[in-house]
Parts: sequence; structure tokens; C-alpha cells
Amino acid sequence: MTAAAPESDTSDLESRIASDSGDLDARYELAGAKMAAGDREAAADQLLEIIAQDRDWNEGAARARLLQLIEAQGLEDPWARIQRRRLSALLFT
Repeated sequence: MTAAAPESDTSDLESRIASDSGDLDARYELAGAKMAAGDREAAADQLLEIIAQDRDWNEGAARARLLQLIEAQGLEDPWARIQRRRLSALLFT
């Protein structure tokens, strides 16, 4: 039942983001909750959105967390390769 806690916590964060898409603190917290719940795709989406809005937010915390998530999956993991490409597209285009 521990997976239920992160899910119940996300409704408030999702509401904050819905009312203010620039609430990067809420996005970062939501990414952490999604990671804790095992939803790496949703976590990556939130972290990439933070980077898209402000790549230097919180001293690059979103980029650092995304890179940790990618590294934890293994650099050869197909999902990790896709996320690295998404990150590169944001940073270098």
C-alpha cells in the first residue's frame, strides 16, 4: 500500500501546476513523487518541462535529477537513451 501515498500526494501538486504551469517547485515535487511511485515517464516529463521553462532553475536541479534517473536505469536502457535525446534537444536546439 505504500504506492498509494505518492499517488494521493500528487493531486495537490497537479492542481498547483494546472493553475500555474510555471510553478517549477510543484513540478519538481511531482517528479519526485512520480519517481517514488515508479512512474519514470511522468517524472521525466516534469523534469524536462522544468528544463524547458528555465534550464538553470534551482542551480540546475531538474537536469541533475533527470541525469540521476537516466543513470539509475543504465545508459544502454532504451528508455534512458530516449530521455537523453529529449534532454539534448532541449539544451542544444
